[in-house]
Amino acid sequence: MNNQQYSALVEEIYDAALNPDLWSTVLKKLKDAFDSTAAGFFLETAEHRLIWNHIEGLDPEQMDLYGAHFAKKNPWFTIPGLMRPGRVLTDLSLEVIHKDKNAFVKTEMYQDWCKKQDYRHLMGGNLLDRHGNLLNFSFFRPEHSGYFTQKEISEYRSLSRHLIKAVEINARVEGLQLRLSANESILNKLRMGVVGLDSAGRIVYMNEYAGDIFCSGEGVFEHGCRIKIENGGDCQAFNKAIGLAGRARQSSSLLVSRRTRSALSVSIIPAAEQRQFLAGDGISVMVFLTDPDDRSISDSRYLRERWRLSPLESRFTSYLLKGKTVAQIAGTMKLTKNTAQWYSKQILQKCGVKRQSELILKLMGDLSAFIR
Repeated sequence: MNNQQYSALVEEIYDAALNPDLWSTVLKKLKDAFDSTAAGFFLETAEHRLIWNHIEGLDPEQMDLYGAHFAKKNPWFTIPGLMRPGRVLTDLSLEVIHKDKNAFVKTEMYQDWCKKQDYRHLMGGNLLDRHGNLLNFSFFRPEHSGYFTQKEISEYRSLSRHLIKAVEINARVEGLQLRLSANESILNKLRMGVVGLDSAGRIVYMNEYAGDIFCSGEGVFEHGCRIKIENGGDCQAFNKAIGLAGRARQSSSLLVSRRTRSALSVSIIPAAEQRQFLAGDGISVMVFLTDPDDRSISDSRYLRERWRLSPLESRFTSYLLKGKTVAQIAGTMKLTKNTAQWYSKQILQKCGVKRQSELILKLMGDLSAFIR
């Protein structure tokens, strides 16, 4: 695959990290990118009991059959240490280990399970080990597609790092959703506005912080059980993002300008369809509003400790969060233009972003800043 295709896959993997409903689409694209018939995750215990799987292109009954009869006989699992997380294994690597070109095809797993589905070639391995439960990602493809090439193995090894991060994000989001649904009072302790919208875009839940932002009368407010944006351009972008979250299950982030205050950071995330939020309110989309003028968020000490910035860098960042330009900060901090630009680049690099807008959205999305 080319760089553009690779980058697109990485972006979609992280979309699925925030919205697990998108994994089916991502798995289909991964399957096609590696010329495979099936691809996906499965979770297996130390006793080789299959407890969960999400594999695109594979009959669920066949995966149940694998779990019941062939998991214990998986030829890679039978070699001690071979399935440790991080290794990428293929049918060819098994043949090399055994110095036998028929090492895979003569196994019981191949003859009684893979062969019937024309899964001659396999690639994958364990991504994570969680208390003995192994999360595996594998590709299956037919004989005519040939062995997985070194280029494909390298591409998958690189993508697997993003898959691991995405799975860990999924776990954090899932944990947060469970905590929120279990105790609504937590929402009122967040230093961020939390608003739940139904499928028609009506507000069905908002926490106290969101109510305070709406009552401020600047930039964003509530009218007729809907979120209204004051600035025309911001309003159009917001409505588009709400539509994407509801229809296409895509997450978005944007800035909403205010007349006399710093711009609000707004994150829009589709709610999990299989779960009802706060005892059945029927929430379809979650909207998170964060205010850089909240002193606890832009506090330079917090920024210094959280992002390992120098004292001057943390002060510089707090001004960026308040919407000041690099030139304005240079004047405020009595820096030359070149020095201010240098500090700006250093901060962006430390925070892993390329632009000031990305920095603001990243810092404002850091939940640890909002717990009182």
